[in-house]
Amino acid sequence: MRLSSRAGGTVAAAVALVLGGATASPAQTAPPTDAGYTVTVGTPVPFTHPTDTPATPYLDRDGTFHYQQSAALYGADDPRVWDFYTGKDFDSATYDKKLSEAVNPADPADRNDDTTRRCNNSPTGRAATYAPSGSGYAQKNYCDLSGVWVDPDTGDWYGLVHNEFTPQPFGDGLHYDAIDYAVSTDRGRTWTIRDHAITSPYSTKRADTTAFPHQTYSYGDGDQRLFVDTASGYFYVYYGSRIVDKSGGWKAFYEHVARAPIAAKMAPGSWRKWYDGAWSQPGTGGRESNIVPVDANHPTGYTPVSAEYDPANTGTAAEQIAAGKMPPTSPLFVMNIAYDAYLGRYIGTPQAVDQSGDAPQYLYATDDLATQKWQVIGDTGDYTTASWYRWFLDPVSRTGSAVVGKTFRAYCSFGCSHGSSGEYVDLTVDSSAPAAPPMDTRRAYRIAGGTGRILAQVSGGSAVTSVTRSTGSTRAAWSFTPTDDGAFTLTNAATGRLLGVDSTRTAGRAWGAQPTVTAARAGGPAVGQQWFVIPAASGDGTYRLVNRYSGLVLGLSATSGRRAETTPLRTWTDTGTDSVGDGRTAAEQTLSFTPAKG
Repeated sequence: MRLSSRAGGTVAAAVALVLGGATASPAQTAPPTDAGYTVTVGTPVPFTHPTDTPATPYLDRDGTFHYQQSAALYGADDPRVWDFYTGKDFDSATYDKKLSEAVNPADPADRNDDTTRRCNNSPTGRAATYAPSGSGYAQKNYCDLSGVWVDPDTGDWYGLVHNEFTPQPFGDGLHYDAIDYAVSTDRGRTWTIRDHAITSPYSTKRADTTAFPHQTYSYGDGDQRLFVDTASGYFYVYYGSRIVDKSGGWKAFYEHVARAPIAAKMAPGSWRKWYDGAWSQPGTGGRESNIVPVDANHPTGYTPVSAEYDPANTGTAAEQIAAGKMPPTSPLFVMNIAYDAYLGRYIGTPQAVDQSGDAPQYLYATDDLATQKWQVIGDTGDYTTASWYRWFLDPVSRTGSAVVGKTFRAYCSFGCSHGSSGEYVDLTVDSSAPAAPPMDTRRAYRIAGGTGRILAQVSGGSAVTSVTRSTGSTRAAWSFTPTDDGAFTLTNAATGRLLGVDSTRTAGRAWGAQPTVTAARAGGPAVGQQWFVIPAASGDGTYRLVNRYSGLVLGLSATSGRRAETTPLRTWTDTGTDSVGDGRTAAEQTLSFTPAKG
């Protein structure tokens, strides 16, 4: 589906289109299975720039804040754009005309404000075919950038691309989906869509009655939500597929997930799909399980292989669902996720199965992304929404969406409450058993990196550095104090000052920013003085310290000039010749906490 605030389409009409084909699932209305959670909803606040993807917030290597979103409408003269916004943070960001309207000097027809040529000449576009004559689909492929990551080795921007291609493959009104990946080596001005990342296990050829011999076909894989996991060092991508009746209309929406090591930088062969309880299938063309909430009827959290969609089965989608030959819509469809440091769990919000707009937003949680067992933990009660495109935002930094605390913003574009096109609410998710601190907050600790260095305040100044383990000074001892929303402050035992970066300047969130120790503010710690403690997914007792202002990870290096610094997450050693990665290693960020003597 393609909507845009530029196009003047109405939400009501679009909701009617979805309702025409959606199949409700009774699992959506099940009571919470995790006791002890409460959800409090704030007053809706308008979001003034809704469009056809979630807004992806990210920081560039110099600390500049951006968010990115896209739209690609079907008509010949409709907009097809990759838009960028920039500012101090999400609240102040405005349309970045220079970047959003950048033109490829080597190919002036390839533009961020007109992606027609880019989409049609991409790996998916080259294999796509045009719709039959007289169709409302003017192009053979429509592609949206959705999900951006900046490479710590080079500073290049990487992104996943949602494709809608080969329109009306069986003379119906829809199309196929696939996910590619793109790279920009000039910080978003020009892009190259390099290859496929995640594609359907079924055919995406026009009128392929051999692959789809009966009444239905599979829409393919798309509508991705990218999550960069600090704990495990993996990209996780939640994406959807749909089953379409050839006679018209999508009928069942399924949720899937794939992952790839961040070190592989989205390369096609690095993606593995979650299938039958394991990361066993390739991203391109592999089989995929439909993930569903864990309950008594679904103890594994996914549909059994024997109950998955099979195009060899006869009957319409509704008939097959009724006969138990394929599952109904997953309540987890196109779920966006974040790590909730207060709960110590990953949380997710999917699109509502009930697209009337009268259903609450359901919230789900899991302890481990490696096993994908999601449980419903609550809902938003009287705050109801169809909830098409969603994302989270930490309200303290207003720049990050990967890690949040007890209270966070939940954004919506289209299908929002009371027919709104864009808004956010503050959600507070409390628990009778939030995550316990991984250390004794009454004691001081040595913070040591895998490099054999420990964090210490420099004598007679506010700087911090990394020193050898031989020191016994209290300048190398730190106490952790909870902020009561999932973050911590780190206080130096010798001076009583807090570890942090300068949150009054963009430079404080630039790569390589060096933390200092400064006094606490009377009104509470500054955002630059707050840290998220992220346990390693391996369970080996190591952690990463993520600065709340920058989203960067504390690293302890033996290299002169950068012995203590904040840099992007890495799980590999930079071996490039450029100065951006500068030989940094994963060990510099792999920290352990040992009680200080005395």
